Amino acid sequence: MSFPEAIDTERLHLRRFVPSDLGAVEAVWADPDVQESLRPGEKVDPPAAARETIDRRIANWQRDGFGLYLMIERDADQAIGWTGPWLQDLSLAHTGEVEIGWTLRRPWWGRGLATEAAIAAADATFAHLDLPRFISLVHPSNKRSLALAQRLGMTNDGVAQHKDRNDLELLVYSMSRESWGASPHSRSSR
Repeated sequence: MSFPEAIDTERLHLRRFVPSDLGAVEAVWADPDVQESLRPGEKVDPPAAARETIDRRIANWQRDGFGLYLMIERDADQAIGWTGPWLQDLSLAHTGEVEIGWTLRRPWWGRGLATEAAIAAADATFAHLDLPRFISLVHPSNKRSLALAQRLGMTNDGVAQHKDRNDLELLVYSMSRESWGASPHSRSSR
């Protein structure tokens, strides 16, 4: 069974990245809150980060058959972030594990959109990938992402060192297939 290239939720359209998304992805990277969440303490060049994001996400899909989705708010028909599973490579201790990540521009915070997107990504991940769990790596200062991991019912599994930055530790959250199946958020429990 192939991984879905697009998912629609109540308010969102999630789809694979394409090269023409460059401007939309640059707008996400231009948000200082996104920069601080994803690359804390670094100076981010939004055009370069957007190009890297597009290239990497397209390559993920080509190599693995799944990857992050561009998150589009359907009412505004505007890209507001991204979410989905990918084979993470940020922590050597967890290389090769599937991570579900989420990124959302500040103007859309507080509306439950990241939660809606992450739930859809988790459902698709367990429905289409044969794995016992997924993880999420979150910077300790990213309170909103920590809260989302907790809302999903993820378990805190400790700390992982970022592979490229000795000064950066990430919190590791995980969700087992069994726990997701019993979660009130899971499609199978609804």
